[in-house]
Amino acid sequence: MPQNEPPFGYGLSVTIWAVSRHGKRPVNELADLIDAVSQRDLARVERLLDANAGLACKRDPSGATALHYAALVGEPEIAQLLVERGADINAADDEFGATPAGWAIEYLRELGGHLGIELSDLRHAIDKGDAHWVERFLVRFPSLRDAKDSEGVAFRERARTSGHRDIVALFGEDSAD
Repeated sequence: MPQNEPPFGYGLSVTIWAVSRHGKRPVNELADLIDAVSQRDLARVERLLDANAGLACKRDPSGATALHYAALVGEPEIAQLLVERGADINAADDEFGATPAGWAIEYLRELGGHLGIELSDLRHAIDKGDAHWVERFLVRFPSLRDAKDSEGVAFRERARTSGHRDIVALFGEDSAD
């Protein structure tokens, strides 16, 4: 990535940029930290945290911390440093209530990826006939309607064979055989 370009190729613009005769630069300490994280510049992140001990806990306008961005770009060394310097590992952003761990897998979610526990919990809810929990999963992760469980069985099919008409209906299927 060119030195003076805004960070991320994920369609996110995370830094407020100012243009001066010296080129583009972040306009505040938090923006500078997020830029350093996005540039994967561990030494710069460390210098910024040395200069301002509370910076690891600061939040951007969306409520995200530098740790969210370190997770997004997959920088475990920077993430560890931020946690050691006081970043809350479970801080939720204001926009989605997502933690840094959630940001770490977001690009996979956009491709239809899910955590193993989500898949096993949805299967359990279907098998137990718990329509409330099945609905919660399907509202939160609509792509689960077309996903398969760990045995390779489509959740839609598992719902059809569960004998629970209310769950079949949640998958948008007619429960009549």
